[in-house]
This record gives sequence, structure tokens and C-alpha cells, in this order.
Amino acid sequence: MKKKNVLHINTSLSMWLKYVKKLNIKNNHCGLENCFFIAKKMDLLNFCSFVFIIGGTNGKGTTCFILERIFLSSGYRVGLYTSPHLFKYHERIRINGKYLSDIEHTCAFFEIECFRKKLSLSYFEFITLSALVLFKKCKLDIIILEVGLGGRLDATNIVNSDISVITNIGIDHISHLGFTRSNIGYEKAHIAKKNKYIIVGEKEIPDSFLQVIKIKEAILKKINLDWWITYEKNNWNYLSDEINLHYLPYPKVSLENVSTALTALFHSPFNINKNVIIDTIKNITLPGRFQILSNDPKVILDVAHNPHAVLHLSQKIKNIKSIGKIYAIMGVLKDKDISGMILNLESLVDYWYFIPINRDRGINSMSQLTNILPKNFNVLENFKSAWYSINVKVKKEDMILIFGSFYLVSEAIRVINLNI
Repeated sequence: MKKKNVLHINTSLSMWLKYVKKLNIKNNHCGLENCFFIAKKMDLLNFCSFVFIIGGTNGKGTTCFILERIFLSSGYRVGLYTSPHLFKYHERIRINGKYLSDIEHTCAFFEIECFRKKLSLSYFEFITLSALVLFKKCKLDIIILEVGLGGRLDATNIVNSDISVITNIGIDHISHLGFTRSNIGYEKAHIAKKNKYIIVGEKEIPDSFLQVIKIKEAILKKINLDWWITYEKNNWNYLSDEINLHYLPYPKVSLENVSTALTALFHSPFNINKNVIIDTIKNITLPGRFQILSNDPKVILDVAHNPHAVLHLSQKIKNIKSIGKIYAIMGVLKDKDISGMILNLESLVDYWYFIPINRDRGINSMSQLTNILPKNFNVLENFKSAWYSINVKVKKEDMILIFGSFYLVSEAIRVINLNI
């Protein structure tokens, strides 16, 4: 008789992650009942720390990172939970800006498994609970939680947060959230909490979103209603009824995300020096967010993986003065609006290369692509093949744009760094 494999604290992190991923197969419930029940037993619903929860279609990670940098630079103790990761699992949970050791993660996993028993949890629910366990063990001033998907049924939404943030509302994850902005807005609005601020960086809010906010009795603060951005040649201004900041440096990340993060900051009880804000805005960069690896030819990486993000990406590309050709390497998961993504870049790109993503949600069949991709495309088996194929043809004045899934961008960074 085969002996049952029992995981323990000293089991390797890789083994634990394989085990937790398999829990997805057992997860047949549609709500957060099991996640909430376990969190309540483990006292993970309420924190002494001030909690931000950040949702939206795009820019969640950027907004989280901005807040983390500002608070850390101001001397606060900060816990950050974000997803997905580019290279390794450790990127998902940071305490005071640092990754944790394998043993710290496996101890948290073991603790959850002891409470879970036979209750089913999804992968994301399990690792979210592990983040909360790790945060609970530390005396943190601030916790920042990035919503994984939607909001209403996202594991991060079990926590009684103090400020909720929605960066924007675009079409994405349609098989889970719905096919319209109304459906998606409804799902995202549920991270709002009664009598607490919800900061929204979206200029056009669906009625469904507003109805949820009204029912929940949350306090809405919205861009172009409660705060504004004005543009100058070499700087920009943040304006609101409560606070005005002039002559701010242009960031390397989305200005809308910066202003949304600042609004969340200004509605929290923390006082931050203006110089800390300026230094953070000036120096903040994130891997995979319009990351320029070289200039001759220009190589740009971006994790834009839905039409809203790709539209923003196309606007940035238009601002780059280039007289050469654009080679696009694209790889996305099958639950994405691929045709919408292509449409927002088609007029700019000269040559397309599509890379299948070898994951459960990845596209790995040509039959799935025939009616979607433009005529001037190539499908290659992996990023390395596309990279070498393009480098035979590319000229110094050309551009290589690599965009889509985190999986593709992660692979691209590894391959290119080995060859630079």
C-alpha cells in the first residue's frame, strides 16, 4: 500500500506550491465561504494595521508599489501582497520591502493546512491566507492588498479594509467577470466598505458600480470630480479640495495610477512629506511596465494583457519618435480578448510574432488563432525562437515590442539578459 505524502514545515517551498496548485481541482464552491471560515478561525479578518485594498483592471500592481514606496520612505512598517509574480513566488509577499525566506512561507502554509483540514480552497485563496498569516505575525503599520481578480469573490475581500481603491474598469477576465463594463464594474465595486473611502481612478463609472457603492454606503472619491491632473511641459499638478501639489515630476509609470495612489494616501491618517512624494514619483520603476531594455534597436517589455492596457501601451509607443519598423512579440492566455488587443496596436505594428503560453489557461493550438491574428503574423514555439528570428532582420532604428502575459515577459527578460 502506497504511503500518503504528508507535508510539513520543512517540506520544500516548491513542493508546497505544487500541492497548493492541485487544490484548484478540488475547489468546486463558487463563494468565499471556506476562505472566510478559515480566516475567522485563524483571526485573519481584522488587523490593527491600516489596510488598503487595491482593485481595477490595470495598474493595480503599480498603485500598490507607489503606496509601498512612499510609506517605506516615510519610516512606516509595510506589508504588501501582490500578484502575479514575474520570476519567483517570493515576489508576491513583501514585508518592509523585503522578500521572505522559504521557511517563513512553508510555516504559513503548514499553519493554514492544519486549520483547513478537508475544506476546499483555491490556489489564490490559500496563498492569500498565507499572506495574512505572515502579516499578522508582524507589527505592521500598513497592509496593502492587491485584488487578484474582480473583487466580490476575490480572497482579499474577506479582510475589513480601511480604504478601497479601483484604478480603472476595463474588459478583462470575461469568463469570470462578464462581457460588459457594467458586469465588471459590479464585481469590482464590492471591495467597498461601509462608511469607508473608495478611491476611483476611472473617469466613466458604470451605473452598476455606483449602485453597489450606494447600497454599501461607501464614500466615493473620483478622478475629475474630487481630484484633477493638470499637465505642463516639464511637470504636472495634482489638485483637489483638500490638497494641491504643483510642479511634480513626470513618472515613468502611469500618471493616472500615481494620482490615484496619492488620493488614497491623502485620505488615510498618515502625514507624508512632499519631498518623499516627489522622490518616489521621480524614481519609481517596475519591471515589465513599459520597461526599455535597449535603444539600438529599442526593445520594450510590457505586461499589457487586455485591450485597455494595450490601448495605453499604443499611446506610449506613438510618443516615441521612430523611423523604423515595429516587430511585436505577443503571448496571452486564452481567456483574454485577443482580437481587441490586436486591434489597438494593428496600425502601428509591421510584423507580428505569436508565442503560445504553455499553461492551463494558455493558447497552444493554431486552430484557436486562425481567425484572430492579422495576416502578417508568425507563430513560433517559444520566445527564444521569435527573438532569434527577429534579430536576424532587425535594424538599429527598429523597435521590438514584447507584450502580453506575465509568463511571456518573464521568459523574455531571462532570454534577453543572457544574450545582452
